[in-house]
Amino acid sequence: MKKLRYYIILLFLLFSIDAFSQLNHKHFILMGRIDLSEENYSEAIHNFNMAIIAKPNDFEGYFLRGIAKYSLNDFSGAVKDFTKTLEIHPLYVRAYHYRGISNDRLGNFADAKKDYNNAIKLDPFDPELHIAMGSTKLHLNEFENAIASFDTALIINPNNAYAYINRGVAKRFLNRLDDALDDLDKAVYYDFFNIEALVRRGIILMECEKYNEAMDDFNNALKMDKDNPIIFFNRGTVHLNMGDTIAALKDYERVNNIDQGNALTYFNRAIIYGMLKEDDIAMALFDKVIEINPDNIYGYFNRGILYYKMKEYDNAEEDFTKVIELFPDFIDAWVNRSVVRYEKGDMQGAEADRYKSKEIINMISENDNNIDSLYNIYSSKIDYDKIIAFDSDFSNGDKGGKLAQFSSVDIKPFNNFIVSIARFDSKEKKLQNKRHFVDATLSHINENKQLGGLRLVYMQADFSDEGYQSYLNDSIIESISDKDLKTFLRGVSNYEIYNYQHAENDFSSLIGNTTYDIYANINIASLQKDKAELTLANQNYNDPISINYKKGTDNKNNNIKKQSKPDYQEALNSTNIALEKNSTNPFIWYNMGNLHLQMQEFQKAIDDYTQAINLEKDLAEAYYNRGLTLLYLGENKLASSDLSKAGELGIKEAYAVMKRFLK
Repeated sequence: MKKLRYYIILLFLLFSIDAFSQLNHKHFILMGRIDLSEENYSEAIHNFNMAIIAKPNDFEGYFLRGIAKYSLNDFSGAVKDFTKTLEIHPLYVRAYHYRGISNDRLGNFADAKKDYNNAIKLDPFDPELHIAMGSTKLHLNEFENAIASFDTALIINPNNAYAYINRGVAKRFLNRLDDALDDLDKAVYYDFFNIEALVRRGIILMECEKYNEAMDDFNNALKMDKDNPIIFFNRGTVHLNMGDTIAALKDYERVNNIDQGNALTYFNRAIIYGMLKEDDIAMALFDKVIEINPDNIYGYFNRGILYYKMKEYDNAEEDFTKVIELFPDFIDAWVNRSVVRYEKGDMQGAEADRYKSKEIINMISENDNNIDSLYNIYSSKIDYDKIIAFDSDFSNGDKGGKLAQFSSVDIKPFNNFIVSIARFDSKEKKLQNKRHFVDATLSHINENKQLGGLRLVYMQADFSDEGYQSYLNDSIIESISDKDLKTFLRGVSNYEIYNYQHAENDFSSLIGNTTYDIYANINIASLQKDKAELTLANQNYNDPISINYKKGTDNKNNNIKKQSKPDYQEALNSTNIALEKNSTNPFIWYNMGNLHLQMQEFQKAIDDYTQAINLEKDLAEAYYNRGLTLLYLGENKLASSDLSKAGELGIKEAYAVMKRFLK
């Protein structure tokens, strides 16, 4: 009987655990849905992560997390989540639909069409699926096929404004402008408050030189969305076409007030100010264009012309030379540099440039009689999209200040992990620091209650960060009865206030200590890295620099050699010692990756971060830093995967990087 009772109780406990898991799952799904509705996408991902942990075989958590990732421009991550959704629920139409859209945004158009076809087989009467299919065909320049898909959507729902909008766009590309306007008229009729319909119609009206009607559409659109940069940009262009340059400049300035990274608008403003002979303003705007798009030939070329007009011939020559470096067969750059060199009295250089320009003209005559053929000649060698395209992301942006992908981002890797102090919130029953880790030994130290409301944790060494808060002071340290713990905390305190030598002495005294040896070693290596970087900064600031420096001179004062990189050897040695002591500690591998990254030994850094991830699968900082390294090396697909995972694990900066560099 006792044995039977045992099994009944066990069964009840198992049922309770399952019920608790279901309750958690529903709670986190609900909280995630609320976050989605409020556009708190990063928080939504956190809640869906918890829902997946509570119920890993339920498709809903993966699907909704995919929606959140898509909303953060993490299209690769979204595809993975929608794929997982379909593994669990193979007949879920919405997963096919949204995976298709995500694949389209990634440029995987064949995969997108396959997803839409699968969705249409399951639900052939959903007009949104046919619109999505038509949109992908649009992106492939399959305009007639796209129109056929939009026709099907309109057979299903004759009042669908988006089907008319997209069909109008397709017809516009086929130069059927009257038919396109007819479709946009219907889109506005069925949904007058559809801003996209008004803007699209306004653009086509502008192309048809119906400027007053275009102006009406843009003005009506601005009544509904007064902070939309693309509307201001297009209205500014209408003003320009109508001869009102002042009004055009005001609208373009509004664009750059809203979107300070829009190089195309800065460029247009610079051209207008140049026409108005406001050379100083035009120069500042061209500088901004080049700052945003440092590989764009038009910024340098037009700034070079402006320098020439201002008789700043050295600067003009430098800009035309930069254009030639970026695109060696830009005829006008050779011609203009020839003129500049003539003005400088460099007759030999001027004649050489003139000869080169004639050589290119002859080459064009033999190749399709079109300068575009030059791009084809060199396209296999260099990515020329970068030298002719301006950054002009006309997204509305993050009006509420909540969307991670719209935050400004300083592209730099996360710093080392060290063992430091975090505060435990007894009310919330959790540590206040968002990113932290604890191993078994640290848990044991924390359990002895000597630290009160504080806890020893692995955390970022970001003492210079404005948001960093120290929880240590002399009275807290002196209250600790454990001598070794007191020494370790004193080392942490000294580290926080940049008393590097004192901190290193404190930690060094614990080398060999049964409990604190590895933690002391980790902190020593990290502070040695920080000290090396600080030493270089101080050296570069304090060393004298001769203003009479000339190459080849024997004057010792004119040949000052400055150290261009920090000397990380000491930190490298200490990190290697730490790895010899504990090769399964992920944070040591991560810190080693940071060292190799700073030393520009990129493959070693990638290997180190990979090892750290293998040992701690949730080490978001390792994914982020590895992603940045891969991005620098041009491995965009791998970088996208790593940044997606970093974002999923809570690194919001990852989404801003993806939006800025992985469009």
